[in-house]
Amino acid sequence: MEEPFEAGAIIPAAGSGRRMNAPTNKILLPLLGVSILERALDAFLNSEFVKILVLAVKPSEKRIFEAQTNRLAAAFNKEIALVNGGAERWESVANALEYLRRWTGWKRRKRLVAVHDAARPLLTRELLNQSLAAGLEYGAVGLGVPLKDTIKRVDDDGMVVDTPDRSSLRAIQTPQVFELDLLLDCYQRVKGSGINFTDDCGVVEYCGRPVKLILGSYENLKITTPEDLALAEAILRRRENADRSRL
Repeated sequence: MEEPFEAGAIIPAAGSGRRMNAPTNKILLPLLGVSILERALDAFLNSEFVKILVLAVKPSEKRIFEAQTNRLAAAFNKEIALVNGGAERWESVANALEYLRRWTGWKRRKRLVAVHDAARPLLTRELLNQSLAAGLEYGAVGLGVPLKDTIKRVDDDGMVVDTPDRSSLRAIQTPQVFELDLLLDCYQRVKGSGINFTDDCGVVEYCGRPVKLILGSYENLKITTPEDLALAEAILRRRENADRSRL
C-alpha cells in the first residue's frame, strides 16, 4: 500500500440482536472478558491507516456506548464519533457517511471507508490490511468465503424450487471497503429507491459499479445466536494458545 491514503471506519451498531435472547445489545456482551464491540473495533484501532471510527447507535443507547468509546479513544489516540442509527442498517451507514463527509480531519486526498459489522469480533489486522489494499486498487471491495453447505431455494410453503450451483456463490462478510466519494455518491443515488440494502456492496452494485470480492475467513464470523458466541470463544482461546506457544 505505497500510495498515500487514509481511511475512516463505519460501524453500524444499532441492531436489535433478537436471536441472541440477550437482556442488552448483544455487542455489549462479554467475549472472554472483553465486549464483542471492543473486539470488533480492535483491528481498526490498531491500524495506522484508519484515522476515525464512526459508530451508528440507537439514541437510547448513546450514553452506554460513550463510556466504552471515550475510553478506547483515549487509549488509542483515535477519534471515535457516535451518530444516530436508523431503523435499517443502510440508514445507519448513511448517517455515518454524512459525518465522514463533513469531517475536517482529513489530510490526504485519497480516502477510503471501511464498513464493518459490530457483531464481527474476530477480524484480524491482516485481513483488514488486505481489504484496505484491495479497496485502494479496485475502489469497491467485499470479503467472501465459499459456501460449505448445499443451498436450496424454496417457495412460501417450504417446497424446493431449485438448487443453485454453489460454486459461484459466496457468503459475504465485512469489512467492505470503498473509495469514500464513490460510496457517498452511491448512497445519494439510492435515496428513495425503496430497497432495503443489507450490505454496502449491494448499494454500489445498484449504481452499476463493479465490486471486487476477495477471500475472507471462516473465522470472521458474525455473532447472531448463542451458538456463535460459543464458537467465537473457542476460536479466541485457540488464537491465544497459539500466541503463547510462540513466546
